[in-house]
Amino acid sequence: MSTSSNVLRPLGTIEKLYPARQTLGVYHSVIVTATYEVTLKLEDTFLYTTLRAAIPGLLHRHPPLCCYIEDGDTATPRFARLDTVDVRDILYCVGLEKGGNLAEKLQELHDQPWPVGSKPLWKLAVMRELPTTSDTNVDPALHIALVYHHAIGDGLSGTAFHQSLLRELESMDQKNQEPQQTPELIRTPTLTSLTEPVEKLISLPLSWMFLIKQVVKEYAPRWLIGAPSTIWAGLPNKTLDELPFRSRVRLVSIRAEDLHFLSEASREHDVSLTSLLTASIASALAIELPAASAFLGLTPYTLRRVTGTSMAEMVNQSTGFETTYPADILDRIRKASNATERLDSLWATASYFHTQMQSEFVKCPKDNLVGLLPYVIDHVDYYKKKFGKAREVTWELSNLGVFKASPGPSSKTWKLNSMIFTQGAMPLGAAFTVNCVSVQGKSLTLAITWQDQVVEEYLIDAVAQGFMDLPRLLQ
Repeated sequence: MSTSSNVLRPLGTIEKLYPARQTLGVYHSVIVTATYEVTLKLEDTFLYTTLRAAIPGLLHRHPPLCCYIEDGDTATPRFARLDTVDVRDILYCVGLEKGGNLAEKLQELHDQPWPVGSKPLWKLAVMRELPTTSDTNVDPALHIALVYHHAIGDGLSGTAFHQSLLRELESMDQKNQEPQQTPELIRTPTLTSLTEPVEKLISLPLSWMFLIKQVVKEYAPRWLIGAPSTIWAGLPNKTLDELPFRSRVRLVSIRAEDLHFLSEASREHDVSLTSLLTASIASALAIELPAASAFLGLTPYTLRRVTGTSMAEMVNQSTGFETTYPADILDRIRKASNATERLDSLWATASYFHTQMQSEFVKCPKDNLVGLLPYVIDHVDYYKKKFGKAREVTWELSNLGVFKASPGPSSKTWKLNSMIFTQGAMPLGAAFTVNCVSVQGKSLTLAITWQDQVVEEYLIDAVAQGFMDLPRLLQ
């Protein structure tokens, strides 16, 4: 076991999940990408220097950026502080040809495993995309992708980082001067400290009924609990020798005016936009998979509201809620024979999910899935036992909500147009994931991600088309 003097604290119960998955090679990264319309024709060297100059401020603002994981392949992993961060480890440019495929670049980034050892758990991939038109008045798009280890941050941590980065860029822009040259080795703050893990901040009580139900689900022999699950969830969990780790990404954009319409329609039906998007997924799959008798959706949500942790911090305080869609809900979707009936079934499914989700919020943090994690003694062994078994989750839908620029004078150079939230392949996770984020007053981006071959592409096409058809269907 390593005995670094820079140890900050042991990983918490949520954080421990990700070094275990890293050890098995079944989970690499989360990526939150900000797309800017850059109004100045920035040279690559100037762009690199500008972003490099922002890094010291980011290290001071977000302590997890200064960390690495010691003994990640053991039962007692710990966060330790790096003395220095080498810019060459965390900042690089990726070229996109004219009309280049951003989704393919994100796939490549997700497929890169983290280096073992004393290296930062994040990096910035900067991608300049040339416009498809020859019109010189059209500004190129600039994609800045934060790629990070899930142990140091949940999805909201990605938006918190970009909020800080935008603030650094705006500050340099307001000074109207050349960014100062930053050394390649940047010293980290010696007084770095991390937010305590969730279990140190709040109590996570479990009722006997909830605990027994989960134990039976996980460990009871088949003869006791009956027939195998009827949940459709793509191909079973396969080892990487059987099915290599290859991420797939499909991006769907909903225009600002359509997003406003969908949000208003959701409010009128007393459901959230997340509920509507969830119902759209269930509807698309029910039609395309007429033999499926049930689906199970996982909806991650943050515990920050009960821990009191600011949305501006980089932490992993994510939990999840499972919703089963039984045969009667799927049958109603399939029996809809006209536009009115299809719309009724869509809102009925959205209401079904919304009601259950609200009940989950009311009782949180009691009987929460995170409360079960202390009972997992060996995380690597826990995940190993899942190989060869049926997947437990059909889809995962995670919505980061609306990214709002910080108050203050806006930059004339850095105009934020959109954001993208993606996860990579999940050999031991849901059949596919849908990750959502929007920028205030701009479009909503939905990223559908999956492991190659786990889900047939016609199903991904159907889910994507369902999202795109929502504005027309609701008219």
